[in-house]
Amino acid sequence: MTDAQPTGTPAVGGDWGAHADTPAGRGLSAMIASDRLPHALLISGPNGVGKRDLAIRAAQALLCESGGREQGPCRSCRTCRRLHDPGQPALEPQHTDVEVVGPGSLCADANHDHRNTRTVGICVIRRIEHDANLAPFEADRRIIIIDPADALTADAADAFLKTLEEPPDGVHFILLTSQEAGLSETIRSRCRSISLAPLQIDSLETRLDEWAQTAGVDVPEQPERRAELLRLARGRPGWLQANLSAGDPVTLRAAQIDDAVRIANADRSERLNWSEQLAGRSATAQSVANVELILDAWTDWWRDLWLYLGKRSESLTHRSQMERIEQIAPMYDQQHITQFLEQIQRTRALIQQGVNARLALDVLLLAIPVARTSP
Repeated sequence: MTDAQPTGTPAVGGDWGAHADTPAGRGLSAMIASDRLPHALLISGPNGVGKRDLAIRAAQALLCESGGREQGPCRSCRTCRRLHDPGQPALEPQHTDVEVVGPGSLCADANHDHRNTRTVGICVIRRIEHDANLAPFEADRRIIIIDPADALTADAADAFLKTLEEPPDGVHFILLTSQEAGLSETIRSRCRSISLAPLQIDSLETRLDEWAQTAGVDVPEQPERRAELLRLARGRPGWLQANLSAGDPVTLRAAQIDDAVRIANADRSERLNWSEQLAGRSATAQSVANVELILDAWTDWWRDLWLYLGKRSESLTHRSQMERIEQIAPMYDQQHITQFLEQIQRTRALIQQGVNARLALDVLLLAIPVARTSP
């Protein structure tokens, strides 16, 4: 079921982050303020749009020591900081009644090793079911965040459905997904849904400055690099924060484009050797993450070539690469680029379904369009 989200009322208060003034943020804050947060909430939206951040803020609001349920999370009390430490943003929540469950989470069987798994199996769900039926240890309720919910195996989803149908008192499940179609209709129908959309570029830029000051990270000062950074983010505050924390996204993207151009002109052997270097010989969480970064970069790059051929240069992402785009784009047929962009999306879907990332990347590299001439 999907609740109508208020569009004309302001956020309740507190620090609701990037989505404080969006319909989703206002709807969630209103639910918590009126004590109407459902036992199962589904937050959907693109990767990096801020789903996990909003879920953590919801947990903070519920447990905040400064009246978070009425006013929103303060983000500064001891409880709020245990759920999110600004000094260690990658740290998992350190509260006994809040847990983030995902691939690699522990199960009840000590002999199971889930460190490199990309799914959430039934053994993990069985452990969650057990924990959910225990009384909260510190607070008056439990919050269990499943990220991503589309990582549930079929057996795990079936088992979890029973918990959603008869939820324990005082437990809130918050499911996060960028692939809502990957969840069964029965699970979706038992959750109240809110959808996060990318922010407008002016809102994102405001949030960028606020967050950079709070987190103590540098942002590009040159207007051209700053504008390119915002275009790369595509309205996704989570992507912006994660990538700025790791370094300089604009410089990294330039290197990824260098690789894309080089590999497009490489022979079969060089392409496959590069694939092995990037993805490794076996599928791990890190190898999958590496391939997904490349898929993001290549989607933007080949889309820019497609846009240039379609005389839509004003929509380019990598405007700093304009000279190279003008040189390379005419070497390709626009229809062939369209087909390759579709192949990139199929590759992404296969990886999300559990296909070996190295194998999927090999197939993609061999499908790169053939240039009419060499650059």
